[in-house]
Amino acid sequence: MQPDFRIIADAQDITEVIRDRLLSLRLTDESGTQSDALEIQLDDRNSIIEWPAHGAELVVSLGDIKENLVAMGVYTVDEIEHTGPPQTMTIRAKAADMRASLKAPKSRSWDNLSLGDLVRTISAEHELEPKIAESLDGISLEHLDQTDESDLHLLTRLAREYGAVAKPVAGNLVFLTKGEARSATGQAIETLEVLPTHIQRHRFTQAERGKYSAVKAFWHDANNAVKQSIIVGDGEPAFSIRHTYSDAQQATAAASAKLKSLMRGTATLSLTLLGNLLVQAEGKLRVSGIRDSVNGEWLVTRVEHQLDASGLQTRCDAEVPNN
Repeated sequence: MQPDFRIIADAQDITEVIRDRLLSLRLTDESGTQSDALEIQLDDRNSIIEWPAHGAELVVSLGDIKENLVAMGVYTVDEIEHTGPPQTMTIRAKAADMRASLKAPKSRSWDNLSLGDLVRTISAEHELEPKIAESLDGISLEHLDQTDESDLHLLTRLAREYGAVAKPVAGNLVFLTKGEARSATGQAIETLEVLPTHIQRHRFTQAERGKYSAVKAFWHDANNAVKQSIIVGDGEPAFSIRHTYSDAQQATAAASAKLKSLMRGTATLSLTLLGNLLVQAEGKLRVSGIRDSVNGEWLVTRVEHQLDASGLQTRCDAEVPNN
């Protein structure tokens, strides 16, 4: 495999201009609300590289030869660092869909609507296409306060509560169930087979301490003015959520999400692979040929694709997927 790349900056192809200056190019794909990121390190000897403009739009592609390059996303320059000697320029950029309007604080109340309706309203306000999991769409929200809080923070808070992934990406605002291997468009991501010949290094960690078999959540029964509880899962020990929800539906959804999160967290796997651009956050890997505890399906939570003098390498972190 002979790795190659292409970078288009504000509609101008700058690939050949920087080809012999490229020290490394790293793309990071994160699960959840963390913005995907790009970092480019350049040899700035003689100070002849044009200084990048903040806000410049970079379209990045990677692959093995020019004819087989894969588009990896659109990024906006937000930080430039210069160090030396030797003189090195580092350009950092975030996914273009992480627009400033999502981070602006707002104060408003949401009443008597579904979780899906809230996501659709926010999507329309920021000119994004909503992608919402069916299992989350109909969750009822009786009352919700957004006080000096950005739309992004609000979505993050709700995603954490209901075990979801909330993220603006590729023109979409996704709100999908965490751990179900869905892409930004809501389509299922194909499980990738990982063999020992693909792996340069692995690290597997299994932690039994803190493992829970059930989760208890509380809700306020307005009709009888009492605090009720529900349990999701079976057996002991049971994890208790401190927050009290406004109804049984919200409490059940939160307990289910928490139990899935706890189950996913009992084992983690980090892999360093020969460059594989098909590996993406929220996708699944099927590992075989190592040993029983490590072999099986894994859900990818974070991916780094790095191109440098050593070639193209993919590093990823993964956890136990939902059953």
